[in-house]
Amino acid sequence: MRSLGDCYKKMRNVPISGVMRNVLLLTILLALCVPLTACQRSLDENDVREFIDKADDAARKRFAPEICELRGKNFTLRLTFQGHERAIEPTEVEMDRALFCKEAGAFSRLRQYRLERKSIDIDVAADRKTARVIATYVETLPYYEPNTVPATPDDFREFQVVDTRDESVVGIEDGDLVFLSIDATSSQELVDKGSISLPYD
Repeated sequence: MRSLGDCYKKMRNVPISGVMRNVLLLTILLALCVPLTACQRSLDENDVREFIDKADDAARKRFAPEICELRGKNFTLRLTFQGHERAIEPTEVEMDRALFCKEAGAFSRLRQYRLERKSIDIDVAADRKTARVIATYVETLPYYEPNTVPATPDDFREFQVVDTRDESVVGIEDGDLVFLSIDATSSQELVDKGSISLPYD
């Protein structure tokens, strides 16, 4: 009777059939290609436009986790903010992803908010891995006096209208589109609460 060792010695010299070789080759190729999917993806203008639409919708819902997941791991926001008091110099702020996500959590407490995109220009890089997006927005939201704690969400006298120009870089990270960075310039104006109809949501 042949031993298992003898059987192994005999079988290891049997050539693999053409079909089997193809199956093994396909398996190897799939294993190699899956991790590279993100690297092989390329952007076009429609991809980027859909992503910006998605990001704007997330902002309108003010749902912090969804807003945050659209920012890359090394995301940075650089903001130059001109307040309504024009005699005071603009404030410059830089946030990393962690701080941005924390602020997004506070933003979610707003009950009146309107975001309108006025324009958008998309420039996809030659390598189709990133895109530069320039967009302008108008945001309308309650203005709460500094250093005060509103008794209710309706405890304010004026709305703030904020005009913003965003210059963002969108790229691919782990197979998904994300914001890599945003440079924003904003200007704030205050208007009487009774002059704007902004429903609660």
